[in-house]
Amino acid sequence: MNFRKTLKGKDCSLTRFKTDDAKTADLLKDLFTENEIAEFLNQEYLKNRTKPKIRRWMKEKADHPYEKWYVIKWKTRHVGYICFKWRKHYDEACEISTAIHKDYRGLKLGFHSSKLLIDYILDLKKFKYIVGYVFLTNKKAENNLRKLGFSMNNRLHKIITKEFYGSDGSDKEDRKYNLMVIYGNKFKPSLPFGECLKTKIFTTKTPRH
Repeated sequence: MNFRKTLKGKDCSLTRFKTDDAKTADLLKDLFTENEIAEFLNQEYLKNRTKPKIRRWMKEKADHPYEKWYVIKWKTRHVGYICFKWRKHYDEACEISTAIHKDYRGLKLGFHSSKLLIDYILDLKKFKYIVGYVFLTNKKAENNLRKLGFSMNNRLHKIITKEFYGSDGSDKEDRKYNLMVIYGNKFKPSLPFGECLKTKIFTTKTPRH
């Protein structure tokens, strides 16, 4: 399957990572060295805090067969990243991951860029589930995901986390994240139509981080 390299929306656009993009490298360095958001980011990303490491990491992500990474652009500025990723052995679900530079938070760019990518993923009809992990104490991120149509699902949390990360995440002492999910267009849930409307799982152009 071919994936689009550019997605254009009314409020922002998404452009696939390029290996020689200096502006994206600068953006990532700022994000990966910002202490205020460090606990909310994937700790694997934070191993890349120097320009040489970031450039190698960008090349890996730009060429990755199971991860599609985009820089979020507002006007001419690089303001954040967003990606969707799955596993070679497991493609029933894809995970959304995103971060916005501190200078551009509060402009709803996280919401608009996430909605733009989510609508695109839904149109692909490739995945049963689109998921996002939210830090237990990050209520702002949780509320933003709910506005996009995500909801908590403990059963899928165990199944998908096991497939993605090798552990089902059920250990309460070690658990740091909740999983939130939107049902993809590939999946036809066995719920009465009224219940489907309540949970917003038939829509392709609204609510979904």
